[in-house]
Amino acid sequence: MKEEHSKLVKENFNKKYYKYDWLVRNLIPKYEEMHQQLIDLLDFRKEAKLHILDLGIGTGQTALGILEKFPNVHIDGFDISKKMIGLGKFRLKEYSSQVNFFNEDILKSIFKGEYDAVISVLCIHHLNAKQKEEFFKKIIKNIKVGGVFIIADIIKFDTEKETREKEEEWKNFLVKNLGEKEGNRWFNNYKEEDIPDSTSNQLNWLKEAGFNEVKCVWEYMNYAVFYGKA
Repeated sequence: MKEEHSKLVKENFNKKYYKYDWLVRNLIPKYEEMHQQLIDLLDFRKEAKLHILDLGIGTGQTALGILEKFPNVHIDGFDISKKMIGLGKFRLKEYSSQVNFFNEDILKSIFKGEYDAVISVLCIHHLNAKQKEEFFKKIIKNIKVGGVFIIADIIKFDTEKETREKEEEWKNFLVKNLGEKEGNRWFNNYKEEDIPDSTSNQLNWLKEAGFNEVKCVWEYMNYAVFYGKA
């Protein structure tokens, strides 16, 4: 993430996303289903002592689902926004001994140790194509053999035509939920701030990084859940 873009993302999360939990459900179609798809991919024994890295932990929505599923899990959560981390700490206060928060840019972070799983919800799209490619190579070094890297995010498609069609469908969804003015404002914000790539490109970059098995398991409108196994 370039310094200018990283600063823009940080400012938007600190200023615009103060009602994030309500807002995100009106911005993202099938938000809860997308989260559940990711959590279902964590195919470990319930009692397993897991170490999971959460990239863009935000308000702790995904982390909470994981903590409820795996009572012995420990999570390291990274987020660029101090205010979002504050919301996450509040949501996860009952699990404070199991979660470490890091207010850092993931591109600059040095991840220590090996993780059973790395997850990212609505975070990777802030990286451009080259940064995603390099980041996937970086992150596989911190995943145990047999571990998994799961991404749930906004995407583009292999053709401009399909991308435009899906974006228009999503824009209509925003306007329906938020009204014309706010819906268009958030769509324009996406155009300015976000840098999504197609699932096919990202699956190829995961393969090139050294992941043995890659697959997209869920797609709706212009959102998807996909993974790479180490």
